[in-house]
Amino acid sequence: MLGCFYLGNAMKNPVYEEILKPVVLPRMYRVRQLFDTTKIEDVAGTVRKEVLAFPEIDKVKGKTVAVGVGSRGIANLPVIVKTLIDCLKEKGANVFIVPSMGSHGGAVAQNQTKMLEHLGISEATVGAPIRSSMETVTIGDTEDGIPVQMDKNAASADYTVTVARIKPHCSFHGKYESGMTKMCVIGLGKQHGADFCHARGMAHMPENLEKIGKVFMSSSNLLFSLGLIENSLDETCFIHPYGRDTLMKEEPALLEKAKALFPRIPFTDFDVLIVDEFGKNITGTGMDCNVIQRFTSEHMVPQPFYKRLVVLNLTDESDGNAAGFGLADVSTQKTFLKMDRAKTYPNFLTARTVIGGRIPMIMDDDYDAIRTGIKTAPDSDLHHLRVVHIKNTLLLDRMEISEAMLEDARRNPHVEVVASEGHEMQFDAEGNLITDWRDMRNED
Repeated sequence: MLGCFYLGNAMKNPVYEEILKPVVLPRMYRVRQLFDTTKIEDVAGTVRKEVLAFPEIDKVKGKTVAVGVGSRGIANLPVIVKTLIDCLKEKGANVFIVPSMGSHGGAVAQNQTKMLEHLGISEATVGAPIRSSMETVTIGDTEDGIPVQMDKNAASADYTVTVARIKPHCSFHGKYESGMTKMCVIGLGKQHGADFCHARGMAHMPENLEKIGKVFMSSSNLLFSLGLIENSLDETCFIHPYGRDTLMKEEPALLEKAKALFPRIPFTDFDVLIVDEFGKNITGTGMDCNVIQRFTSEHMVPQPFYKRLVVLNLTDESDGNAAGFGLADVSTQKTFLKMDRAKTYPNFLTARTVIGGRIPMIMDDDYDAIRTGIKTAPDSDLHHLRVVHIKNTLLLDRMEISEAMLEDARRNPHVEVVASEGHEMQFDAEGNLITDWRDMRNED
């Protein structure tokens, strides 16, 4: 093995190998970012308490209720959805699930069902059938003539309930970003509704989301949205249902609360950011743009703090949707082969953006991808490389940094160096980077 513990691949391109040979990977050190860890210990119990306390919950007796569930990564999602469904059933409702994810899954109904199954949502796990369709009905129009769309199955029910995590959006900022209003307008609007909302581009999303949302609240059968907020460790810390009369009044304050808890990378001015994985189950753009400061929309102004971004893999849960791939500079052959264009491009066609759908530089394996990121990072000191390595943009409490960044970590009161001894990067026989993130999370 080499100093970085890699057996090597005899089939490697000899030209690449000659060019990358001078690159020496730095020793890495494990660090912990210190966050507010307040969370809800009994998630199921809290969902039950909040849902049954909703003032209009008794309306569901003898009625059909559609439960809208999206494709975003939400902590404890199966538990939350199952408990919500159990409560509705106990109150006498006939419940079914509708995928509420706009154009995700390639804008194909069966793919949206599959995405829910990847997230642990199926009739077997939560006790309600899934009725998936891309067909919508128009439930109203905005003053300037935008038709407001709603999933036909949800619209045909007596009531609709949604589950929505409130968080900063990756491609626009406004009073309403990712959350309850967007779940109704984009999620339940399916591809048609998302297309109308994106018609003027991402720069106009805040105003479109608000005016379409107001029509949706006044014209739909929405009973309530179960609003969720997560702490910086991606753990549930807030659960509360909001009826359609109060939802849009309350959500801006909830968004500010979510922003205050939003985790970020606590370092600046480094050479390479290595991200193990990206995908739709992590965020809509695969990697959270607010974390990496690269955006899928031209109108968003980034604040660069590193030179090259290397992403190593696409999550299985993303089911081939590689939205956000173009945010990276370098990636791997295994990631490229996982990409399904038919499931990826509908997002960009709908959102009228192209940046996230581009293809980064593709290398044979993790080993070459990382070396390429280092080799192409301009004006870098190869003897004092500044490198940050994370699992994904959701899990930022544990990360690895290169030796040249140790002093930055020690000066930061919110960062703790976990291991005093550094380690070489390790790769398996196929050139895959080996990192036991579970071990790092349990290390005290």
